[in-house]
Formats: sequence, structure tokens, C-alpha cells
Amino acid sequence: MCGLAGRFHPAALPDAPGWAERADALLAHRGPDGAGRYGDGRCELVHRRLALLDLSPTGHQPLPNEDGSVFVVFNGEIYNHRELRARLARRGHGFRGTSDTEVLVHLYEEHGPDLVHQLQGIFAFAVYDRDRRQLVLARDRFGVKPLFYAAHARQLVFASEIKAILALPDFVPWLDRQACYDFLGLGYVPEPATGFGNVRALPPGSLVVASARGCSEVAYHRVAACPDPARGLELTVGALEGTLLDAVAAQAVADVPVAALLSGGIDSSLVVAAHARATGTPIRTFNVRFPDPRHDETPTALAAAAHCGTEHRTVDLDGGALTTDAILALLRHFDQPFADPSCIPTYWLATTIRQAGYTCALSGDGGDEAFGGYAPFWRANRLMRLMGLPRWVRRAGVRVGTAATDVTRDWGRQLAKAARLSDAGPGDAARLLAGLSNYLSEEEKAALLDPAAREALLPVYRLYDGYPTAAVTDLEELSRRITEKLFAVSLPSNMLRKVDMMSMRAGIEVRVPLLDESLVAMGLRLPHRLKTDGRSGKLVLRALARRWLPANVATHPKHGFTIPLDRMVPAGFHDALEDLLGTPSARTRTMLSGAVVRSWLDAFRQAREQPRGGAVSRGGLYQRVLTLLALELWLREHHLTW
Repeated sequence: MCGLAGRFHPAALPDAPGWAERADALLAHRGPDGAGRYGDGRCELVHRRLALLDLSPTGHQPLPNEDGSVFVVFNGEIYNHRELRARLARRGHGFRGTSDTEVLVHLYEEHGPDLVHQLQGIFAFAVYDRDRRQLVLARDRFGVKPLFYAAHARQLVFASEIKAILALPDFVPWLDRQACYDFLGLGYVPEPATGFGNVRALPPGSLVVASARGCSEVAYHRVAACPDPARGLELTVGALEGTLLDAVAAQAVADVPVAALLSGGIDSSLVVAAHARATGTPIRTFNVRFPDPRHDETPTALAAAAHCGTEHRTVDLDGGALTTDAILALLRHFDQPFADPSCIPTYWLATTIRQAGYTCALSGDGGDEAFGGYAPFWRANRLMRLMGLPRWVRRAGVRVGTAATDVTRDWGRQLAKAARLSDAGPGDAARLLAGLSNYLSEEEKAALLDPAAREALLPVYRLYDGYPTAAVTDLEELSRRITEKLFAVSLPSNMLRKVDMMSMRAGIEVRVPLLDESLVAMGLRLPHRLKTDGRSGKLVLRALARRWLPANVATHPKHGFTIPLDRMVPAGFHDALEDLLGTPSARTRTMLSGAVVRSWLDAFRQAREQPRGGAVSRGGLYQRVLTLLALELWLREHHLTW
């Protein structure tokens, strides 16, 4: 819900003629239902509204308190706003409407910046305290809602999307080489970096307080996994059942109809089943059908929809639905390098939902991080076993796997990678965790970048460190670190960024019940044995699915929202790649190895005819080409050079 932007200085705000109008226009897609502004000599606030609660003018923002001394602009939903409202009313606070936004100004009056500790929900907001000459920025615990800020010309400027910050007169962005180097391996820029050296993402679970005393960023929440080895499966599933029902019921509350994304996977199917059980009302569901059956989950989505009694629609995303210009426009929309190909079906699904008349949808995102759904969890079992073998055996595994890559579809490549990772040993957990997360290893990045271009740049391992000891001595500790780093690195910077940018571009809000604070707390207490059996993940969620869903849905393997990009892009897409990446005018040409870039472009063009083996999977190849394309487009868009 919504987009926001603003500027603040505790003494005197510099002039920025026309900025509020430009910011409003740039954020209009986030809030097509209304616009609002406030300004005085110290603060300027801009808001675009997507109305989901209190559709009347009393929900209009910027929203003040009774005497106009405190203003708030807000993006998100406060799920416990009714309880907070009742408590505040008992303390004498008056309310003009029923929006959750109005709770924030009164909570601020009671608690100041500490109001964040009272909130359950997804949020990014700014509170301007006129009398104290203070601004507070805050972001939810897991980073569902985005917020960016920068210091420029004696002012603090902030926005839901970076494009509104860049619209400030005389703001000249500069490139963060380290952030872009990390991007080449991950496919996204890890927060709090943004790709711009002078724009920062407010980290999840953090707030900024700016006043005449200065400006400080403070963390109010940190995700910490505390596995309880005594937990049993049946009791855990029983507790999960009630907690999930409560979370979905709370997040299905809106003054507009609510739909659901139903991919066919365990997570989205459980959310839809929970909605049916918690509300007793049918919900409209949507999924995407892909032309390649190896990527398509439509049969299980239909089975879940039929079981839960939903009104279901399947969106056919075939090659004709995509144009080269449309793909390039999506990548440019992110304001920074971003190369997750699942952004494409995410946007088309969101657009279909909006066209069907819905502005709010539930999704199954967020269950993998706390409940052990990603491949690193079950690969950790094998890595720990490999690390216990003699070094000569591990090195032999590298040789055997490498030799088998040309004659196997996948296992040779995976064996070679696992053997290399295990050779890092239990004494270097950061390197191991990075290897489980990176699309490109440090060695592959070194081959891609010219030596001068990577001078003084640090390996991505540093993002996976921060523990008292570098070593991991058991599987439980490795699993704990995997969990915490998923929440710290990929969840806010990749998955949640993708969902927010693509859904809001279509003008809908996506809510994530599996990131309910109580559900996440339950997941963070799971021991590794309740996350994976070494072959598949999310054992607790799967056990609940066996109670609530058909067997073919409950046993459906982890799939991911992958897209067969080589089969779906139009023929002209290859020509666009050549024009952007293969010519002397390419901005990446000064930093990247021309030979490596050429080999990737050629392999991508020939992907349909290639044998099933190889050192790079089809998905890995798409990822590499999309990474180069996203970086090139971003550099051109903002006139940046390495």
C-alpha cells in the first residue's frame, strides 16, 4: 500500500522547486487512489495512496494528529491496529477515521521512536514532529516494505523508491563499485547498499532519527535463530496450525476484496487453505502457466484451488506475452541492478490480478527462510558429510564431477561444486555460506572482471561473517547461520524487493502471512532435523499440508518461481543483447572480459540446442546473461561508469 517521499532539515529546508511534483509523479504507480503533500520550512512530505483500509478521506495522508504537530506518511499494514487503537482511546486519544495509519501518530505521541516495538505488520513510514523539529524513519522487522534515504545539500531525503530521491535538483548519483561487484555474484545488490554510493537502504528492523542533535540509524530488531533440540514434529505442527490461521485471518482484513497468489507450491497452497478455514469464505486465486512443463506447476495449483473451493484463474505467460521492450522496462524499473528472472512472471501475475479488479493479494512468500525450504538446508547435510572425508577424496570428487558435466544433466556439476565448497572446511563458514548463495563464485567473478576493475574490492564472504568464531563444528550451527543470513541478505534484497517493485508497479499490495512475527519466531526455534531430512525441506509445513491439502500438493517438491527464459524471449531479444552488450558503446565493456561476455551471449542464443550437461545449467546461464543486461541498462540509465 502506498508510496512516500520527503525531505527534512531541523533548521531550514533548502529550496527544491518542483521536486514534490516530480516525486509524486514518479511514485504514482504505488498509489493510484490519491495524492497528498505537506510542507513547512523544515519538512516536505509526499504521499501516494493505494486505499485498502478506510477508503474515506479520513485515511488521506500525510495524516496529522489533532493539533497538527505530528504528521505521518505510511506504506504498509499494521495488523494489530485495532488493539492499539482501543488502548490509545482508553488513554484519551481521539480518532477521526478507521485507518491503521492514524494509530501511528498517537503511538508516536505516547512512545516517540520506540513506537516500533508496539507494531505487528509490514511497514515503512516517516513521522515528522514539528515541535521537536525531529524526523523518524522506520522499516518493518523483515524488510517487506522498502525505504531508501540519502544526505544531500544539508538535508535528509527519503522515498519508497530511489527514483524519487534521484529527482532532487542537483542530486548527482555515484556508483558504488563494491555493491556492483557483489551484484555480479548474487544477482541483486545486498542491502543496505543500493548500487549508488550516496543512497542507502534503511535495513530491516531499523529506524533513523534526525534532529538538531544529528542523524543516527539504530537497529531495533535482529533475527536470531535459536533452535530448540527438544521440539517434536507433531506438537510443532499443532502449534503452527493455530498460528497460521491467526496470521492469515489478520492479513485478509481489508475494505476491498482480497485475492491470493497460488503457485501450486506448499507455501501458497497452505495460505489459501488457511484462508478457507479461518474465514469460511471463498477467495479468488491466480497462477502462471509456463510453456515448459518442467517449470510449470499448474496441475498442483488447480488441485489446491479445487480442494479449497477457490475461484481460480490460470494466466498463460507464453512467449507472445513478452516483448523485448517490456523485459527491458521491468529491469529499468528497479532503479538499481537486479537480475532475478522471476520478476517477469511476478509482474504479469500482479497485472492480471489488478485487471481482475483486485488491489490486495496474499502470497506464500517468506516460508522458506524460517522453515528450511531452500536447497542450502538439505545440501548442508551432504556438505558436513563431505567435510568429514579425507581431503584427497574431496579433491577426487571435484575431478569426477568436472569430467561428468558434459555427459550428465546436473549431478556432475553439482558434485564438483559441493566438493569445492567442502574443501573450504568447517573453519571457514562464511566462505561456505557464500558459496551456497552465489550464482558466480569469486573465481568466476575474477575471470569476468578485468584485473584493474576489481582492484581493492572485497569478496562477498564478508556478508556471511559476523560470528564470534569462523568455524562451524556441527550441522545445527551451520543450519542456524544459513537461516540468519537468508533473513539478513537475500530475503530483503532479492525476494521482497522483487515482490514489492513488481506488485506496486501493477498497483497492488502483496501481503505475506508466512512472515507474520509469530510464525517466524516459531520457525527460528526449529532444529535442523525439523527443517529437512536431507532430501527435501519444510518438514513442518509439509506435515501440515498433509492434514489440509491433497496428497499431490503436500508432496509436491520445492520448485521456485522459475521461468524458461530461453524458450520465452522473442527473437529480437538476442539482437537487443548484442546491441547493448556486444558493441563498443557498452558501458560494461571497460570493466568486463569481452571473451567471457561473448561466450555467455553465444551460449544463451544456442541454449535450446545445447546438450543437457555442461558446467552451467540453463537457469545459471539465464542468470548470467540477465545479470550483465541489468547492470548495463542501469549504468546507461544513470550515466554511470566503472
